[in-house]
Amino acid sequence: MQAQVTQIRKTAKTHTAPPVSQELADLARLSIKDVAALVRLSEQTIRDRIKAGKFPPADHREGLRCTRWSAGTIRRWLESTRISAH
Repeated sequence: MQAQVTQIRKTAKTHTAPPVSQELADLARLSIKDVAALVRLSEQTIRDRIKAGKFPPADHREGLRCTRWSAGTIRRWLESTRISAH
């Protein structure tokens, strides 16, 4: 029994989890607070830019007042703003 436990511990130390695919990471849902922190804009600025068509609207609605963005949407928006800034 002790030998089995030791073997499991050795295997656990050498085993690494496979990397999370980009597609899976892009499925994460972010609140407006999360998005504001990532893009370094205030929540109100994000709302104003959505109304002006300068920021992507939320991808998911969870009730009347709960909106979420997929991480992939925000990543693509950030990439596009970097490209257009050059």
